[in-house]
Order: sequence, then C-alpha cells, then structure tokens
Amino acid sequence: MASLLQDIQLDETSYVELLRKIIGVSEKVQNAPSLGLIPQENLVSDIVLAELQPYTKENGGYLTIERVEFVAGRGNVIITYQHPDFADSEKTVAFVGSHMDVVPANPEGWERDPFTLTVEGDKLYGRGTTDCLGHVALMTELCKELAQKKVRMETKVVCVLIASEENTEIPGVGVETLMESGKIDFIKNGP
Repeated sequence: MASLLQDIQLDETSYVELLRKIIGVSEKVQNAPSLGLIPQENLVSDIVLAELQPYTKENGGYLTIERVEFVAGRGNVIITYQHPDFADSEKTVAFVGSHMDVVPANPEGWERDPFTLTVEGDKLYGRGTTDCLGHVALMTELCKELAQKKVRMETKVVCVLIASEENTEIPGVGVETLMESGKIDFIKNGP
C-alpha cells in the first residue's frame, strides 16, 4: 500500500553513508579549469545512480533517471518520481540547483581532511557538505524514500542535479545547456 507524503522521513544513517561516498570523490570534482582542476561529475552521479537503481521503472519501481551529458564525464542527472496512478498528470514540483562540483580545497587550510567526511557529534565536515554535495545526497535520499514508500500523489517530483555550477570557464556543460536543450521545460508545469 502506498504511503502518504507525511510518512516521509529522512534516514539519517543512510544519508550520512551516502554523503560519505560522495565526499570521498570530492577531490575529483573540484572545479577550477584554469588551475587544471576539471571536475568529473559522473563520479558523483554514478554513486547516485547506484543508490537509486533498485527503485527505477526498469526494476519495478517508480523512478526514472536520465543522465544528460553534453561533455564526456560531466553529466547532469534528472530524477523523476511519479506514482503510476497519476501517470498522465503534468503537475510538477522540481528541485533544480543541487550541483555535483565543488570549489577547490587546499588541505593545508583545513583542520580535517576536506576529501573525507568527518562526523563529530551533530556536525559534518568535508568539501561540499553544505555546497552542494550534501544537497545532492539529500535529494537522492528524498527520491529513494518516495520510491520505497510508493507515495501516492498526483504531483511528480523531479530533482535535477547539475554539473559545472561553481565555474563556467568550460561552457556547455550544466544548467544553461539543459535549459537550451529543452530537457527541463517540464518545470513550466509547476504545481
């Protein structure tokens, strides 16, 4: 039986473990091409895809996932949760802006290793924890929770995880190109 939206609750342990994996690749998603740092956002999206794969339509679930790659290794990800009872509904709530790249971190300026998640009490430390890999993990957990609980709602939920938000030295990678391509035109059908 499908759950109600109010039944959704973040699994803190699952979130922290997912964030640990994502922060673990954060050194390779630093975005500063002029410094020789070209992010490989697919390292993050591979983790997200592995987490959500069991809940995709191909596996009997309610999620659709599309990696949209304009530059090799630097894909954007569109995750859609839609209950099949409302497959014809165009009502959409979208979360756009969680990005899979980070600004560079000089480990010498950190008290802790910036490329490893450190948990101290209720505090989390690591490059991207708040901008914005923590949000990527949160959106992934939201989609997983919706899919696990099979929440019956008319509005579809879409999370767009973007590449290349921190630096635009290399054009044609992220949200601007997604918009130009028409891939996120569905946002116009807000709730």
